[in-house]
Amino acid sequence: MSGRLALALATARPLALTGLPDDVQATVAGTTRARGLVGALGLPVDALAEAAAEGAVGGAWITAAGGAAAELVVAARAYAEAGRPLAVMVLAGRPGVEAAAAQAFLRAHGAAVFTDPDAWLEALVLLAIHRAPNGHRVALVAGADGFVAAAARTLGPDDGRRPAMTERAEPVAPTDAVLVERAAWTVEASELAVLRVPLCERAELLPEAPRGALVGLRPALAALTTVGRAVERTRTGLGPASRTARAELEVDEARLERQLGKRGPGDRRLGDHETKVLLSAYGVPITRQAVATSPSAAMRVATKAGFPVDVKPWGPDVGAEADGCPVEAGLTSAADVRRAFAAVLSRADLPIEGSAVIVRASPPAGREVRVRVTTLPALGPTVVVEVAGQPPEAAPAPLRLVDANALAATVVATRAGDAELDRVGLANLLRRASHLAVDHSDSVAELSLGRVIVAGRGGETVVVDAEARLR
Repeated sequence: MSGRLALALATARPLALTGLPDDVQATVAGTTRARGLVGALGLPVDALAEAAAEGAVGGAWITAAGGAAAELVVAARAYAEAGRPLAVMVLAGRPGVEAAAAQAFLRAHGAAVFTDPDAWLEALVLLAIHRAPNGHRVALVAGADGFVAAAARTLGPDDGRRPAMTERAEPVAPTDAVLVERAAWTVEASELAVLRVPLCERAELLPEAPRGALVGLRPALAALTTVGRAVERTRTGLGPASRTARAELEVDEARLERQLGKRGPGDRRLGDHETKVLLSAYGVPITRQAVATSPSAAMRVATKAGFPVDVKPWGPDVGAEADGCPVEAGLTSAADVRRAFAAVLSRADLPIEGSAVIVRASPPAGREVRVRVTTLPALGPTVVVEVAGQPPEAAPAPLRLVDANALAATVVATRAGDAELDRVGLANLLRRASHLAVDHSDSVAELSLGRVIVAGRGGETVVVDAEARLR
């Protein structure tokens, strides 16, 4: 290893890259050589961590699969702890749970994950010639009428990477890095208190640019913000939360043990009501509900829960609502509840006599989300959040607060102008449910929250339908 890395220039860290196909390796080699970077471009995965100890800048090119992500975990942690996040280019392909989980797994272990090869290359240059910024905030020093300013205006406010702009170095707002366009290349680094990185508008202008200039506004911003977020993530701690973090949740141990003790030797599933008892013991907000064995009992439960209410069948073989469990929703009177008692049992092919129903308070209006805590091959326990019309999101379980907040932030309102969603409540729900599933992984194979309603800010985010698959 040392012999291969000894080619590094005195003014730049060497590159140590893995997983590059032959055609990609040729492109990367030519591009990085033109930028004054050299090093080992074809290392095996297990050599990356050693390269981090020798001061190299690490990079990887992988497919979005759990096995590929898991292979990089040792190297990702080594580079993160060295203050130079591993730059990973992920060929995501079609969005899916495995791709989302693989990327989240790498981010949780300190890697800077890219799906844009141009941004990935600029990140390698950034780390080799400059350093990692301390965070993701970026400012841009550029003339108001120049090429870069025009390009910056095309970055919409929802892009997530739109920089603060200024024409002079002095008024730069608190930030972690400053991109300096050509008109301001002569600004002395001492005038800027943070990382200063020259920006070259186009690759054709590189011969005129200072060494280490990043090329193109979009890839340069993506490189800085992604690497900066990786540094921030490393400061919060690597990997999933420790199981000892459960102590912060104030679990109702007595209620938990009572419910777990009711499990029969042949049980392979817990239905909605029983799963919600476990969730409630962990402080997860659930709908107010109870099991009723007669129409009269159902009416009493409805009165106590408060109208409007929903009614659905209860029983060990009653499936989830997503699988067709019948539900009578929005009932506003005792007569409606009496009628619904018979209706849902009939639709579920259950006898009226001897069967029972769940009566619950109707959930609030809001965005509907599906959450699963499951074990994925190579990656281990994982929280998966799925919203209609959006690609799935994931994070390693049990969730750290930073990962719970990041998952909650991906859930958006259905229409422009809708009330801001209760993302704080959703993050709390996700974190607590993840600890429940992992703490009891010896008996719970998968925890599924088939319907979670994320209310508007100020409302209550609740689990509406749930089940647990047992080992």
